[in-house]
Amino acid sequence: MEKIWRIIKKNWIRVWLIVITILCCMAVVFAAYTEVSSVKRVVSTTASPGAPFSSNCMHTTISSRRLTATEFPVSVCNFDQDFPKDYCTTEIIYNMTAELKVKIDSDYYTIAELENLKNNDTITDETYQAYLKKAVKYGICKLEDDKDGIVSEPWQMFSSDNSYKITYSSDNLRPNRSSTDIFSIKIDEEDLRTDDTLFFVFVEAKPLSGVLSTLSARLYGTLTKEVEASWSGSILEQNCDTIDYDFYNYVITGSGIGKLDIYWDPTKVSVNKYFLEQNNLTAVDADSNHAGWKKITINVDSTKKNRYEFQLFKAEKDSSFLSPSAYITCVFTKSSE
Repeated sequence: MEKIWRIIKKNWIRVWLIVITILCCMAVVFAAYTEVSSVKRVVSTTASPGAPFSSNCMHTTISSRRLTATEFPVSVCNFDQDFPKDYCTTEIIYNMTAELKVKIDSDYYTIAELENLKNNDTITDETYQAYLKKAVKYGICKLEDDKDGIVSEPWQMFSSDNSYKITYSSDNLRPNRSSTDIFSIKIDEEDLRTDDTLFFVFVEAKPLSGVLSTLSARLYGTLTKEVEASWSGSILEQNCDTIDYDFYNYVITGSGIGKLDIYWDPTKVSVNKYFLEQNNLTAVDADSNHAGWKKITINVDSTKKNRYEFQLFKAEKDSSFLSPSAYITCVFTKSSE
């Protein structure tokens, strides 16, 4: 030990320089690590997918959705609406329920509860019978199944036979792919001509296992103020200029009556065939203004339906592009009547 100490004392300056060099190297390494850690923290604060169970109108906290047409599609998906590529890796089994309720003052009552109000003379028998007569004009049906595609199921209208509550038991969304079931709600056309809303359809999608939250919404119709006739379409996915999605959702909404021409470039994208079949549409060659493109024409009437949605798939499986809106467009022509 004494020999080592004598060597250190003899070469003190050299030892000191070596120690300083080692400390400097350690500081540089630590700074680099800190910088990397800082970058990681910055990246982690960007938006990330939520729960892989979502809907176009239902949420974990119930809210009201005003309808401007007699029919409205309600989707149930195994992905976050903003992140369709981040789908659930396990099967989701859920119950889809629709229940009719009447709003009196600030409270919502089932038909059974209305009967109690009638028996307690809170409402008259005449009013109660009027509610029953109107209730049968509301209903639900399933439009599209994740597994089977378009389904031809009849409307289930609310009545005493189903206690004004309709349930689709143990529906399922398949894992390891973007999966969607679509239902449709029907309301009384008369609701679109009054601003005194009485009837609400409560919809709920409840997972039967796991930690996913129940989704719900109140759907109702009300008077639509006269607005200029206009229809337009857009890609639902965000950040398409930086994210190369596997497929895209094209949504068309609007108001008014007329003709809607939808054009797309078949060398880049294709329209979901189920959408074409469901609406009895056949693609034809577009006019000279869209040479080489395909076209379909829909007669639109926002008092009956004010929203259309379909998937766009890439024409070539392995193709890559960041501007899908450049390959599809729609043109609305207002009815002259």
